[in-house]
Amino acid sequence: MNDASICPAPTLKIGDKGHGFAVLRIEQIPDIRVTAYEMEHEKTGAKVIHLHCDDPENLYSVGFRTPPRDSTGVAHILEHSVLAGSERYPLKDAFNELARASLQTFINAFTYPDKTIYPVASQIRNDFFNLARVYTDLVLRPRLRKETFSQEGHHLEFEQPEEIDSELTISGIVFNEMKGVYSSANALMYKPIQQGLYPDTTYAFDSGGDPQVIPSLTYEGFKAFHRAFYSPTNARFFLYGNIPTEDHLVFLKEMLHGIDRVQVDSAIETQPRWNKPSSTHNYYPIGREENPERKTAVNVAWMMAENSDYETILLLQIVAQALVGTAAGPLRKALIDSGLGEDLSPVTGLELDLKQVAFAVGLRGTDPDKADSIKALVLETLQQGLEGGFDPDLIEGALHQVEFHGKEISRAHMPYAIRLMERVYHTWLYDGDPLVGLKFSGLIDKIRNRWKDEPRLFQEVLRKWFLDNPHRLLCVTEPSKTYAAKQEESFKAEMAKKKAALSREELKAIQQDAAVLRQIQAEPDTPEALATLPRPKLSDIPPTVELVPTTKTTISEIPTMEHEIFSNGIAYLDLAFDVSDVPEDLQPYLPLLGNVTTNMGAAAMNYEDMAKRMALKTGGLGCHLTAGMTFDGKKTWQKMVFRIKALHRNVGDAMGIVSDLLTQGDLSDVSRMRDLVAEAKNRLHASVVPLGHTFAHRTAAAALSLAAYREEQWKGRTLLQLLGRISDRFEDQEKGVREKLAHLRDLVFRKHRLVLNLTGDQEGIELLSEGLKRLADRLPGGGDLQAPSAPPLPSIHAGVAIPAQVCYVAKVFPAPAYAEPLSASLMVLAKQLSSGYLYKRIRVQGGAYGGMSRYDPLNKDFSLLSYRDPNLEETLGVYDRAVNLVSHEKIEAQELQKAIIGTIGALDKPMDPSTKGYTAMIRDFAGLTDDDRQQFRNEVLHASSASLMEAANKYLNPGAPSAAVAVYAAAERLHKANETLDRKLAIEELLPTNSHD
Repeated sequence: MNDASICPAPTLKIGDKGHGFAVLRIEQIPDIRVTAYEMEHEKTGAKVIHLHCDDPENLYSVGFRTPPRDSTGVAHILEHSVLAGSERYPLKDAFNELARASLQTFINAFTYPDKTIYPVASQIRNDFFNLARVYTDLVLRPRLRKETFSQEGHHLEFEQPEEIDSELTISGIVFNEMKGVYSSANALMYKPIQQGLYPDTTYAFDSGGDPQVIPSLTYEGFKAFHRAFYSPTNARFFLYGNIPTEDHLVFLKEMLHGIDRVQVDSAIETQPRWNKPSSTHNYYPIGREENPERKTAVNVAWMMAENSDYETILLLQIVAQALVGTAAGPLRKALIDSGLGEDLSPVTGLELDLKQVAFAVGLRGTDPDKADSIKALVLETLQQGLEGGFDPDLIEGALHQVEFHGKEISRAHMPYAIRLMERVYHTWLYDGDPLVGLKFSGLIDKIRNRWKDEPRLFQEVLRKWFLDNPHRLLCVTEPSKTYAAKQEESFKAEMAKKKAALSREELKAIQQDAAVLRQIQAEPDTPEALATLPRPKLSDIPPTVELVPTTKTTISEIPTMEHEIFSNGIAYLDLAFDVSDVPEDLQPYLPLLGNVTTNMGAAAMNYEDMAKRMALKTGGLGCHLTAGMTFDGKKTWQKMVFRIKALHRNVGDAMGIVSDLLTQGDLSDVSRMRDLVAEAKNRLHASVVPLGHTFAHRTAAAALSLAAYREEQWKGRTLLQLLGRISDRFEDQEKGVREKLAHLRDLVFRKHRLVLNLTGDQEGIELLSEGLKRLADRLPGGGDLQAPSAPPLPSIHAGVAIPAQVCYVAKVFPAPAYAEPLSASLMVLAKQLSSGYLYKRIRVQGGAYGGMSRYDPLNKDFSLLSYRDPNLEETLGVYDRAVNLVSHEKIEAQELQKAIIGTIGALDKPMDPSTKGYTAMIRDFAGLTDDDRQQFRNEVLHASSASLMEAANKYLNPGAPSAAVAVYAAAERLHKANETLDRKLAIEELLPTNSHD
């Protein structure tokens, strides 16, 4: 069988013309098992790529070059606004209606620095074309009403809507979203690098929008941006999946009918190259009580090659991976070992979503006066690489990583096709070859041959693009305890000034406009408008759950699950150790045990050599902790899971690596351990503001079940505080920490605690089984489980102070287990609240980026959450009213059907091979059978308005008094809320300044 035979047979020929399209190119790409078609619409000039394959998850996307000329966020606001409605679909929020009442497996839109893309996906053919039809009409023919611009972008209103004498303020969904972004340390580290490296191009502006600039965008400018860029002439359609190419052409012909070619100037400027380096100094917010010492980030960044020069880009990816991609990378190692900072900067690496790619590297956890020393160390290390060359194993490891990740079928939060789409756009957007980034095997072979013929190939890359490249920026981003307060004071002063300049009549007009907007937001769409949207019927829903093939067996007496699934030549292994009886004083140290086990040396090899070995022989090895309840809610399971993946040819070596790490791991390298603790602390700390709703949920849910308590202890604020205490006094504590970790390792890494989970095709599973027999022989016996550790659960009504301009509000109710009769109705109710009441009150009317509800039957909690929310007390009030509403009012039949369809869509989200195997393992821990899942699905499909109301009255209303609340927001905002809240928040710092281990 030749390679091309695994791709679909071509159904068209180059030069064919039909349905208004010309076929420019057809190419089979065995690496990803697709037949690619490149086409152009003759009348409009619209460009089309279709990757035809046997994947039933079909993806449709249309993208436009949308280079901004300022930081008003016009591209971002437009991305939100076009999805509101069109003349054909005259709704107020067509996007939300599609999301809640279709079988979509993905629906979203992305604003990049220079393009905007609108993708949707579905596994159901009719649903797919319905989604694509509506999306195309929305982006090409939107209504762009003034009230949509005001809601999504910005508008003036009074803090107390009925009081014209109250403070004037600004609200808008994108405005509040970007206030959240501009509270994120990582975002504020990257922003000046992009803007500083490309000062003469569109990249000098923030396409998402700067909150200080967004209010200057006019409605006329907003509409003009759409006229300039949203035409088929400027469009690139990317299609993927098993629907035949000709069917797509028939569809696109209909969509583009009646549209002519127009003049569009959307070319992305090329940044002129500098003849000398530059520098910039910036700030990001920290809490008023935080110590600013060793919290600065220093980055050195270069502008490099054109993205359309893919071979050079691939060489740069390999060099970047060799320099900083693993712990063995000489530049990473030099920076970490220098003691000049705590860990590598989070913006380190190549940035590929620009016309000319950028590379940045640096340290965080440093001080401003170290900037010159860090820059000098970076340049000195690169010079040493130029003179001494690269370790061949580092280059081989980098080549292997490119090959592995090109081959892997992965679908985490987005379809696999999104990854392929992004690779295509990296060259296509700049008029390069759109398919070149998909053919990694041939490119890797070409580079290997070049390296053989040119031994100094990678040194020359270093010389040309790093050392001899004067287009370099030194970027210092310093913490500021007054940054957030100054921003808020400046905003209030500007609002006061604006208000003072307005007459009483003008102020009344603002009040009236805001009232009209609220009235429009509150009005439901008419039945006629709703009827324009095509919808799937309940009969379109597959009646049965998807089954994951599972065989239970043993390997050397260890319980084992095997899942034979096509995985493109990659084998996956999960090793799950039971940690339920780990003593309570040691439970918080389990995440650190996983971190040091996978990131330190082993078997007489130091961490640098182990890192090289892992890069050469695995596609990744990690560890995480997870806990949940059995489906009947009677027991809790708690696991430490090591996950490893490898190409078939490397499975034996990969098993040797995991065996060495588990049985001969090194805990003596104190310096490396200190670095890992600091890195983990900084990474977790930096994720709080961007993921505030997740942290708030974890904090609140910890009051309700042992499983949720563990999830917070292992992944939330409790872990952050532990890592902070250890990191701040590491020299005093390292001996005790190492003793705890050694004790934990001896306790946990034993045969009798272990379950094995194997995923791959038959060959991969056989290779894993063989290697695991040798691993089993090396693991010590014993480890019989003792009585589970069960701490008392806290009562939580907390406010956690963070340096953010927005709030994250969580309220979590005790809820039934999966097996209980009304659990399916509660799942439907959560979907209805998310896309209905909460969406409308918190996002549309409240201006937050998101309001949502989640029911987790395997953790027995039901949560109400908000994300990047300008409100706090108001949101808690919305939660109370939401529970009261669903307890006393029946949901209309049409709304119920939408919620049922949306719930099934969420349950049926496609999974990649690795996730299928992993999910089957988790279901087994929960005792959840396929029959149980089928029964749950049946109950979802037969949920009624009466059953939803019964579920609300049985669980949410009675649970309200014991519901846990956690709010992550600025300290000033928390104190202000406590002035009016009946039940006060217990306000705490995220990281207490005087904590003791």
